Amino acid sequence: MPNVGYNRRTKQYVMIYWSSRYGFKNSLVALAVSSTPFGPFVNVPPLEMQGGKVISDTTNLFVDDDNTAYVRYNTRDEPLKHVVEKLSQDWMITTGQFSVIFEKENFPWYDGGGMFKRKGIYYTMLSFDCCFCQWGSDARVFSSTEILGNWTYIGQLNYCADGSGPPEHVTDMTINPCSIDDPFGTNFTVPAQQFNVATLPISSEETLHMYYGERFRSSKDGLKAHDFQAWIPIRFIDTCIQPMLFLDNFTLNIDLELKT
Repeated sequence: MPNVGYNRRTKQYVMIYWSSRYGFKNSLVALAVSSTPFGPFVNVPPLEMQGGKVISDTTNLFVDDDNTAYVRYNTRDEPLKHVVEKLSQDWMITTGQFSVIFEKENFPWYDGGGMFKRKGIYYTMLSFDCCFCQWGSDARVFSSTEILGNWTYIGQLNYCADGSGPPEHVTDMTINPCSIDDPFGTNFTVPAQQFNVATLPISSEETLHMYYGERFRSSKDGLKAHDFQAWIPIRFIDTCIQPMLFLDNFTLNIDLELKT
């Protein structure tokens, strides 16, 4: 699950990624750099995060408009937390400044998700920890006007396919929240577990934010490496974010002359 950002100050591409050498063991996040977006990326000393003692399995790199970078990650030390933490100007170390987006002591825990910014408001999306489930996961949205400020839960984007909301608590990650007694019953509307949000400047006046997630157990031959993904445009009406629909297809009109 690599995330790559371009640091305009240092003129290098920086990748953070989850590594089994660190994940579930300590507070380190793997870091690599390259002079081009195509690599090769070379490992450098990992980031040592300050907002938790043990990092879990998902990390995201978010770069703000002023080139300041942040890492969003979840922790395994209780209570389990989602944290956003500010990096130094060269993105090579943490500043130690962080904010807790959400914390929870009982299952389901939350992982995955992504962070984006729209019209001065920061958003984070989190999902049930379903661990390779075919029914997918939800998409809980939190927002803040300051990235290191207080975060507020604003709503659910991925309801169960029958229109119901998933429960606040289930007993285990093997339980389908949309069909408690039948793991092969009702799925989520978008039957995927979210990994991130892609931000696409499609014109000089419009930016599209796109959910993407893994559709576990979706491959026809049963191989995990052949599973499909779900890419879904996130819709807004004014400032109100709208529940997602599982679209068979959609068209993006991108200004090819747009310079970023």
